[in-house]
Amino acid sequence: MKFQLDTYLLVVAYSAAVSAVPLPGGSSPPANNAASLTDLWGTQGNKYPTVFLHGLAGWGEQRPLLGFLNYWGGVTQNLLTLARDQGFTVAAPSMGPLSSNWERACEAFAQLTGSKTDYGVARSVMFGHARYGEDWSGKAMMPAFAANFQSGSNAFNKINVVGHSMGGPTARVLTHLLTFGSQTEMDACANTKTVCSPLFWTNKTTSYVNAVLALSGVHQGSQVDDYLHATNGLLTFTKTLFSALVGLNNFNNVDLWDLQLGHWGLNQNSGEMFPDYLARVCGSPWFLGKSNAFFDLGVAFQADPLLSFVKNSPTTTYFSVAGLSTNYAFGIALAEITTNLLLAPFANLIGTYSNSSLPPLQTYSQADWRENDGLVSIASSRGPASGFNSFNLNMNAGSLPDLASSAPSTAPKKGTYNYLGSVDHVDHLAIIGTLDLLPGLRDSLYSNIMRVLGAVAP
Repeated sequence: MKFQLDTYLLVVAYSAAVSAVPLPGGSSPPANNAASLTDLWGTQGNKYPTVFLHGLAGWGEQRPLLGFLNYWGGVTQNLLTLARDQGFTVAAPSMGPLSSNWERACEAFAQLTGSKTDYGVARSVMFGHARYGEDWSGKAMMPAFAANFQSGSNAFNKINVVGHSMGGPTARVLTHLLTFGSQTEMDACANTKTVCSPLFWTNKTTSYVNAVLALSGVHQGSQVDDYLHATNGLLTFTKTLFSALVGLNNFNNVDLWDLQLGHWGLNQNSGEMFPDYLARVCGSPWFLGKSNAFFDLGVAFQADPLLSFVKNSPTTTYFSVAGLSTNYAFGIALAEITTNLLLAPFANLIGTYSNSSLPPLQTYSQADWRENDGLVSIASSRGPASGFNSFNLNMNAGSLPDLASSAPSTAPKKGTYNYLGSVDHVDHLAIIGTLDLLPGLRDSLYSNIMRVLGAVAP
């Protein structure tokens, strides 16, 4: 089936800016009588702070889009405030909206620890950009976590991580580096006699990440990205993505979206109109290179060593959730009538996409790769190519006892993605609440996210 690129551009102009998360669910296991997850799983739980990582074209909590649009909650609510009101410590850093998962992980680490963004000696030499980015010294979003990496400190304070969309694989890269470090970067620092970022230290004895929960994570790429590469549509895609709201609201400065590409020499110049700046970015070698979101999100590129080096931490518990907003029959998946109109063309594209040159599409069943939430297939949402463990849990439960009664009686496995299932009639755009007209529609989901993460053994 052939789709008009203009339709995709309209979708992308808004959907990536407000990309959303899937409500978990799936079939429930036999009920049990446990009053809480910690009782059921035999753990003491944890009170670690939780980091929320946004997806493609997203933004952190420091600066809501247009001054009032929260990535996590939209206009009518702030889901981070919901967590804080329940006694949890949370933070949502702002990472490059079009940057690679490696760069985004480095940016998140710098903001959490209050340090200068260090992309690595070897990485910067490989791609020809500056080693350092923005300096967050003295502005740690999580001071207790930052204490782990201070000279002479004996602190060991873990974090939990929630990632939506591209934030899912970003969380996996961050967890990898906070577990294994990078020998390549350590060697490069030794050769240049420079100090390495603690993110790359290889002497870590366990992970600093206790648990990860990926909401509609793009763990094995999205066919939408492959389609845009195949049709040479990336340039128009990107310009439309960022220009729609710019033109609509007559915003022409970097305060709308900070692309965070200063280390590439691609800052917006004083007096430069945003459309002109965007055209310069899209015309640079960076745009079609291998260190950006468009490379990281392609199904075709997942086996590249730049991406395939990432491993799961054996001491971290991973969860994943998929959204489902298509009907599957006769080998194709088409958007449900409830799918957001902006996402329906994407849903239909994924649901009918065939490409014999993409070996990953031959893994699992055809339905796994075609059923989707409007941007990400079930196969990609469940976890990386290394596999997943089915672990159905009703994340829409209205109370802790109801949540516990839906849960498996055995604790989730460490070192693999525990797939919590999918929820019907939920697309990629709605779940972070960006389009909610009434507040509170996502309260159960986010309350249960914090309950699940808090129940994982330290």
